[in-house]
Amino acid sequence: MIILKRLAYTYREVLNSIAFYPSLLSTAALLLAVASISIENLAVIKQVKEHLSFVLVEDPNNARTILSVLIGSIISLAVFSFSMVMIVLNTASSNLSPRMLPGIITKNSHQLVLGVYLGSIIYSTIVLINVDKIDIELYGSKVPSLGVFCALILGLMSLIFFVFFIHSISKEIQVDHVLNTLFKNTMEALEDLIEQQQECNNPSDEQLQGWHEIKSVVEGYYKGIKINKLKKILEKESLAIYVSVKQGYFTVKGHPFLRCNRSLKGNPDLEKQILDCFIFYIEEFISDHYSYGLKQISEIAVKAMSPGINDPGTAVKAIDMMSILLIKRMSLAEVDCILLDQDSEPLLFLHEVKFEELLHDNFSPIRHYAKSDALVMLNVLEALKNILFVARENDKMSQQIFSYLDGVIYDLNRNIHNPYDRGLLREMLLSIVHINNSHENDILHKFK
Repeated sequence: MIILKRLAYTYREVLNSIAFYPSLLSTAALLLAVASISIENLAVIKQVKEHLSFVLVEDPNNARTILSVLIGSIISLAVFSFSMVMIVLNTASSNLSPRMLPGIITKNSHQLVLGVYLGSIIYSTIVLINVDKIDIELYGSKVPSLGVFCALILGLMSLIFFVFFIHSISKEIQVDHVLNTLFKNTMEALEDLIEQQQECNNPSDEQLQGWHEIKSVVEGYYKGIKINKLKKILEKESLAIYVSVKQGYFTVKGHPFLRCNRSLKGNPDLEKQILDCFIFYIEEFISDHYSYGLKQISEIAVKAMSPGINDPGTAVKAIDMMSILLIKRMSLAEVDCILLDQDSEPLLFLHEVKFEELLHDNFSPIRHYAKSDALVMLNVLEALKNILFVARENDKMSQQIFSYLDGVIYDLNRNIHNPYDRGLLREMLLSIVHINNSHENDILHKFK
């Protein structure tokens, strides 16, 4: 099992590496070069070459010159492109959020561009090596002219991909593009989860409290599940599992992070098989859980408020996006049912991150670092007002919002003293009170 875990970890590391697709494309280019040289003497290829004679190179010296220029030029493009990737990664880490790096590194378009560069270099090098080495009686020429022509096409493709790469990589460090992408991906993850919840009846957390606990045997951040493998086990054994911690939770050995509808104490092998279906790693991808998208948006807002960047406009935009996402989150139940058997019976339940936790985890860092900025704090109050307006019929969520609002008011009283700013903040608080008059005296008394 240890070997399998290491293999699974290595597989994920390779898949998320910036060199994954470049390695595949380089191997494909090597095979293509060998194949193109091997088919030069086929009758069909010779007929094709006759029709393309006006673009084919027959002189060995010209072929060497062209291929040498191509190889040198593409190497320069590759070096520049790799340097740009490093600059973008450094900029994203320092100005946006370090948690964004896995998403940038694993972006397929960037890997595809680098792969085309490396593939073109390898292909052109193999063709260059074979100039003057092939049999003139068999091939009709000492130059693999079709290979040189394909090398020219790959060189042209490299230039096109270079222009695309510059355009794409320049967008990656534009904060508006980054925020819009994060918002879109997080919203899609939320919508998929809401649609998924509608397929089965989701029980409350209290209904699952009596299930039997399964304790963790490893330390690490719980990030995912091997769904297909777990489904086979649960269907075979007629079991149902509840993951009682939120995704991203750091577990230690012995922590009861799973519950089962029947006890497995007499079957340690089955318990181990179930535990092996859960994945622990450090990276945070929005595709794993929408809360990672919210966290990244929040961290961008915090970075924007740092003295070195000082960009309250970005913080305001991030806060508005988070308010929309939190409003969307209200449609989720406390427990997710994400896996059904053939008879549509639920097999796997997940603990959904509580609304109160999301509110605290994503707004508190902004509140802490921007507590002296009246513009940002006014926007925080406006975001809470919008969330409260949607949640006004939900007493539990409304109470959670007002509880959090007490913390915001405490910071406002201690850090913002300008009468004009406090007047604007007071007007915003009054608009919040009008949504739910039950807290009117309490809020106005606290904001003196």
